[in-house]
Amino acid sequence: MTSPHDDQAVQDDRFLVMLQRLLGMRAIEARPALDEASTIIAETFDADKVDVFVYQAHRDSLVALGTSRTPLGERQRALGMDVLPLANGGRAAWAFREGVPYTTGRADEDPEELRGLVQGLGIRSVMNHPLDVGGERLGVLQVDSVRPDRFGERDQRALTAVVGWVGLILHRAILVARLTGEAERRGGHRAAEELAKLTRRQQEIAACVAEGLTNEEIARRLVLTSGTVANHVEHILRRLDLRTRTQVGVWAVERGLYRSDRQDDEPDEPGDRGRWQGRSVGLSSDAERAADDPSA
Repeated sequence: MTSPHDDQAVQDDRFLVMLQRLLGMRAIEARPALDEASTIIAETFDADKVDVFVYQAHRDSLVALGTSRTPLGERQRALGMDVLPLANGGRAAWAFREGVPYTTGRADEDPEELRGLVQGLGIRSVMNHPLDVGGERLGVLQVDSVRPDRFGERDQRALTAVVGWVGLILHRAILVARLTGEAERRGGHRAAEELAKLTRRQQEIAACVAEGLTNEEIARRLVLTSGTVANHVEHILRRLDLRTRTQVGVWAVERGLYRSDRQDDEPDEPGDRGRWQGRSVGLSSDAERAADDPSA
């Protein structure tokens, strides 16, 4: 017959294994890392769903940046309950605002709880814990079960320890996203500076060189003389400090002036070249959002 002490020892071992698994995680991007962490936590607490809700100021909402890979997690996404506007209330919003953990085993009897969580997802037991990183409140860690009275005091204490580790994972993901965004912005600025060394006509000629056209072919396409094209090519080599036409072609491809997968029937207008240029030089909106918003 198993004693209460044996049950506690087993539970302690499970919590220790959970912390070891969290520490051993390799994912560094926010969503994959937090999805993995949520799944590990759900398995340890025998929960039906775990979410890492992060506050997004521009939406004034808690957004599930990480959700356990469980059937209830998938159902939550399908119902659109992975976004919780603070204006709608609910206990997750309350825990975030007040900075106080909240636990119940009878969510269906709580008039302050969201009806979608109770009726749409069938949740009965809930643990909400504020998620702070670097002294700043970023969101809420939520653990859910469809069984009533599922979580006890030991679970609540364990969740308090887990929140610290999840905060470290989230902080690491935010830093990686910001560093990536800064690197992409620096790369974009460097590419723009490189392109600025050439006039628009010289950029067009560089793109034609990348396509493998001779000076005579370039002249016919752009309605120029062969001598004018030759002069432009010399200026390009000098301004870019290159030695060969091959290097010019590589330079043009790397900066988006020419794409090798371009269809033959696409127009050869200067505006076309500008579009390729914009795709290469323009900052990624995803990178910009990642620098300011970890859910990006």
